[in-house]
Amino acid sequence: MDKEPMITTAKTIQMLLYDGDLNGVMYIEDTSWQIGAMFSSPRQSIDDLIAKADCRKYGVYLLLSEEQVYVGQARDLEKRTRQHLTDKGWWSHIILMTTKDDSFNASDIDYLESKLIEKAKEVGTAYVDNLTKGNPQKVSAFREVELGKYLEEALFLLKLIGVFVFEPVNRKRKAPPLPEGNMSVSDFVKTAMINLLAAGYVFSDEQLKLYSSVEGSKEYTHRALPILYLLKDGETREDVKKKIRQRYWKEEFSSGGQRFLMFSQWFKEGTNYGAHKEDFIRWYSNL
Repeated sequence: MDKEPMITTAKTIQMLLYDGDLNGVMYIEDTSWQIGAMFSSPRQSIDDLIAKADCRKYGVYLLLSEEQVYVGQARDLEKRTRQHLTDKGWWSHIILMTTKDDSFNASDIDYLESKLIEKAKEVGTAYVDNLTKGNPQKVSAFREVELGKYLEEALFLLKLIGVFVFEPVNRKRKAPPLPEGNMSVSDFVKTAMINLLAAGYVFSDEQLKLYSSVEGSKEYTHRALPILYLLKDGETREDVKKKIRQRYWKEEFSSGGQRFLMFSQWFKEGTNYGAHKEDFIRWYSNL
């Protein structure tokens, strides 16, 4: 029996390139997106974006570097866009996702923001400020289906214009230089870890297995304690504090969707207790 041909739904995508190329200010519509509207702009063209785009609306936005994304939401995308020109200096491109008729409400953008943060965490591209942020999702089951369709089409359009920060690819990067300046050993190590993850470094499965084991960490900590304490789904530091006591920082880190705590007992060279700053530097240089 012959198979019936697969039915596909044709769509029309319209892209208005204000500067005549894909690197400038852009407005995108899609017939499959219905009410959806997307704006794209390099950082240096924000004034042009605001002058040409109708973006005083509810929506979500993406601040992008080559390998990192910060996901946010706003009731007035124009106002929030201007704000991030001064309070965040690392990003080079912005995407605004909204609606033609300003039909989103606060619950809608909470939901979309949280879903995009979740996807960025899974692939290890979430900027450090997103690791513990994202409002609770409070939408009905019916609205969740509608917003799911909106999000699915938005992710398709992002790939179309060359934004792949939500795609599950190997994003391991070279570790950035260690921090400079006069700081305590504890601050030095913690700053190095924050910078490492903010630069898009993703620990491989082999590294996570090695450095969360006593055998793989003892060389650097000189104690029977892993450098990384891996947290299970839904588990928090509060859940394991009796087991780890004060030997791991309160801050939670995340890499490639894996959450972990970081060994905190780092001391100056010559101290007779715990690991030394030089031990951390040796560990870091092997990443």
